[in-house]
Amino acid sequence: MKKFNFVLIAVILVAGISATTYYIRTQSMESGKDVSIVDVFNASGANMIVNEMYFFVRAANDYKDLDSMSGLCEEVFNTIGITNYSRNSASTDNLIKKEILGATKDGVKVSAVASIVGNKSGSGDKYITIDAIGAEDGLALLLRDKVENVFKKHGMEVVVNSCITGTYEGNVEDTQLEKICKNILNESDAKKVDSTRQENVISVSAFSPMIKDKLNINGESVNLSIAIRYNKQENKTYLWVATPIVNTEY
Repeated sequence: MKKFNFVLIAVILVAGISATTYYIRTQSMESGKDVSIVDVFNASGANMIVNEMYFFVRAANDYKDLDSMSGLCEEVFNTIGITNYSRNSASTDNLIKKEILGATKDGVKVSAVASIVGNKSGSGDKYITIDAIGAEDGLALLLRDKVENVFKKHGMEVVVNSCITGTYEGNVEDTQLEKICKNILNESDAKKVDSTRQENVISVSAFSPMIKDKLNINGESVNLSIAIRYNKQENKTYLWVATPIVNTEY
């Protein structure tokens, strides 16, 4: 599964996302009922096959080099119980990075990348990304608090995206797809902001008063996204439900 293009994330952050934190757990302002992205996804009736948490951090100025940033990544791994992991390094004309790969005892695959962009001497822009991917059990989503608390302890703001991928057998008819979208939106009392359809791909963005934080896109508040695509080769209909946005290619 491809992740957000690194440069695109940086551009989005410059546009104003960097100060916003997103939560898996959401709360109804009226009833006080806790709602999770899992609850919202389950309203679709799809079979969960992947759950993913993505963390993006701008490293603080006191992190002068790649080794210190990589050390912070290792702290994250130790915090979530990963003690055996591999390390890789890479370099281009305007980028140096170190990657750490491992898995939790529950089988959640985690990758951490520390990068310096624009200047190999260490004075370039510094970023840390953490990606946790689980299967049908939803365990990757449970790592959020532990990962986020590591960065908060070091005074860093974290941008977080959560996404669940599911499937239906066969090519789901349009009338049923409409019902699926309505069920997802109704679960969190969300209102559609925008929707598009291109060939066999449907995309919906929405805003829910039950989700605490929001993302501003073209002047509209968005905190829930849905994407649906039929895969003819597999004869399956894929569904992505994310907060605040779907950050995978579909």
